[in-house]
Amino acid sequence: MVNRVFALISALFLMTVGANAAPVTVDLTRGGDLSVSGGVGTFDVDGISGRVTAHNSWWTHASVAQRTDGIGVRSGRWDDTAQLDGLVNEWLSVAFDSAVRLMSVTFSHVDGNDDWDIYVDYTRIADESNANPFRFGDRIAHSFSVLADGHSCYGWHCYSTDNFLISSFTVAPVPLPASALLLIGGLAGFGVMRRRKQQQLA
Repeated sequence: MVNRVFALISALFLMTVGANAAPVTVDLTRGGDLSVSGGVGTFDVDGISGRVTAHNSWWTHASVAQRTDGIGVRSGRWDDTAQLDGLVNEWLSVAFDSAVRLMSVTFSHVDGNDDWDIYVDYTRIADESNANPFRFGDRIAHSFSVLADGHSCYGWHCYSTDNFLISSFTVAPVPLPASALLLIGGLAGFGVMRRRKQQQLA
């Protein structure tokens, strides 16, 4: 019985360590890991699953637009760029089915004018960043968003200065907390003690 308990604890420990050491990169380019249907993207790669949704600050419908070099936003039928652009403050939100360790997000179709705001679980962590890839600093979260908000106006004419795509992101599964392992070990120890006591009484 004791050997079985130790084997179970060892297996749980190895699963925890293995989950911590396995980063997963999700390819968002056309033909990659993201499936887009009805303007919403879904992904499921090595146990990391979730959805990508598109938004803008106008009243127009926003949908995820997928190209060969990444994903952007299409805001209505007049939006011909299919990129994240700042004219109507477009953003993409990535929501995970369970908590993950955020590592990085990579952009494409980037020029010297492009920058982005990054939100993690609805809290802005970067304002007007141009880091590519952007590194999250190993934050544990359920979602992140990338916002394009750069634009300029001359008289009545306005245009976007942000025009870019998201090509991929890298995350890692969140391992079972050490406190859970201690709880399992403690319960197993109580089980062993109870069994020994019952054997002594018999």
